[in-house]
Amino acid sequence: MGRDHAPLTMVGCMVLLCTCSPEGNEHIGSTSLQVAHPGPWVIPESTLTIGDTQSIDYTGGGPWVGEDGCSGALTPGAGILREYLYEHFPQTPHIGGYSCRSINGDDTMMSVHGTGRALDVMIPVDADEADNDLGDPVGNFLIENAQAIGIQYIIWDLWTWRGDRDPGDKDRPYGGAHPHHDHLHIELSVAASENTTLWFADEVTPPEVEGCDPVPATGGIIDDTSTCFRAFGSADYWRIEEGVGYDDRLLWTNAFEADGPSNWARWHLSFVEAGTYELELFLDPAFAVADGVRYEVSFSGEIETLYVDQSSAEGWHSLGSFDFDDGLDQQVDVLDDQPGPVPDEQHIAVDAIRLTREGEPPPDDPGNPLDPPKLPPPDTTDPSATGLTGDNEGCGCRVAGGHRNERNTAPAWLALLALGWLRRRRSLDQ
Repeated sequence: MGRDHAPLTMVGCMVLLCTCSPEGNEHIGSTSLQVAHPGPWVIPESTLTIGDTQSIDYTGGGPWVGEDGCSGALTPGAGILREYLYEHFPQTPHIGGYSCRSINGDDTMMSVHGTGRALDVMIPVDADEADNDLGDPVGNFLIENAQAIGIQYIIWDLWTWRGDRDPGDKDRPYGGAHPHHDHLHIELSVAASENTTLWFADEVTPPEVEGCDPVPATGGIIDDTSTCFRAFGSADYWRIEEGVGYDDRLLWTNAFEADGPSNWARWHLSFVEAGTYELELFLDPAFAVADGVRYEVSFSGEIETLYVDQSSAEGWHSLGSFDFDDGLDQQVDVLDDQPGPVPDEQHIAVDAIRLTREGEPPPDDPGNPLDPPKLPPPDTTDPSATGLTGDNEGCGCRVAGGHRNERNTAPAWLALLALGWLRRRRSLDQ
């Protein structure tokens, strides 16, 4: 559990649950965009090799006999997988599931969606093409963990993978009517749908964040330029400010009234060693204005939710000390929704976090020779140069009410950072 909370204005509460920082007490940074690749989904050889060791029996939906033959709802196993994918792959705006119908193109057979064993993982398109950088990691992860989870079949971007096929022949082209360029169709085995496979014993390897190195044993700083940081939601509601914040840069968005986040951000955490680490935020009073800002700290299989008055803080301020496990699957999230009316200009500053191992001095601030050079300001003449990571596709959150102030002045390059959208209820596959 978290403990020893500093006297920032906050309230803590616990909910159930459940990837990185620099090497050598430093902060790191890089940026990327998610884009379509030519041709269909290309499954990496390393993933195919792992997939060839996976064997899962295939069970279709059976004959279509009308609504009486449908399950009536998503199965328990599919519901667990759906929540896991939302948690670990926030680039998807919506994951559909149960749909009582026959297969598209064959009205004699029931869609696996009608059995409650299929999910549609929606992925935003890139110029009406599949966004492979966003969708491929989901499919690759599911193949590599197919037997533990119980994944019998995947369709994505004109390609398929099926667990009951012979090794070396599990992936094939897909020739159905819908190219599956905007979503992955995923089917669970009967056993997985009933919550009986090893997946439910937590024997799945969590997905890694590419380029995100583990936090060293003594701690480290993760800035908003880090490969371990991701911002999500509409680019219309994010701003980048230079010359303020940690290492002279921060992001901000406005708090607003809603029952779920619209713009939010995550610092992925993985640790070289388990231990107790103090977690601090860097807050600049020029943009840290909102009170009641919600943070969720995921550590050692739990989530602790904290509400912070950013206006009461300046510089490094502690959220408390937490007992982190070694390895992946831990993070810090900051979210923009609040339950009641929100005044204008309630800026939420999103900047660096610092992790300090109990008994160790804080990691060095800028100037440490181990620190890599700071990223230059974005080149506004280059549409591929952005200040945020390309995962800034919408997080699939509900937007309702509240104030969004001065939101129509974003420069054109910033609009390329992300696309915001509402969660849609769609089931498009077999």
